[in-house]
Amino acid sequence: MTTDDRDYLAGRKNLQSDSARNARKRIRDRVRNGLYDFEYLAAELEERDVTQLVTESGETNTQAFDAAENAIAFIYRMCAYAPDSPGYSTNDRFRDVLQNGIEKGLDDRHEVLDFNLDLHCGLPREARNRLLRKAYQGEDMTLAELRELLENDYLDDSYIFRPLGEDGLPKDVEPQDVLSHDDFR
Repeated sequence: MTTDDRDYLAGRKNLQSDSARNARKRIRDRVRNGLYDFEYLAAELEERDVTQLVTESGETNTQAFDAAENAIAFIYRMCAYAPDSPGYSTNDRFRDVLQNGIEKGLDDRHEVLDFNLDLHCGLPREARNRLLRKAYQGEDMTLAELRELLENDYLDDSYIFRPLGEDGLPKDVEPQDVLSHDDFR
């Protein structure tokens, strides 16, 4: 983008409605073309050029990595605004983009041996309520969900978990309440 484009997006430059519409289209076109350019940068830019991008005077160029974080932020926004498909959410799309991008960025000597990204985005209150509902209703939960419940202090362990009595069963619980109907056969 040009300096004027950046100033317009940052609110440092006001444009008339026709000029603003043209500027937004020009920015979209430049961003789209820039995204298409990454295919060439990832596959064709020589190693020495990439090294020079990420170093400055022999030190890590932190500004380049700050910009890379912003690129990832923008890619996540793109995933968030893409239409969801049944069973394929923003998080699924972003996870696939990251995994496929990492695989494309590896050289011939390497391969992705494992990829695990626990990504849970949304409103905190909604996530908390969903997890608490699952816990109270006894629904199956993943380890990541249990970890989220515990790490965020969503559970009051004195209410959910009861100390065990001498018989190994929770105190103040009748044995027939602990056993399922299959245990009485």
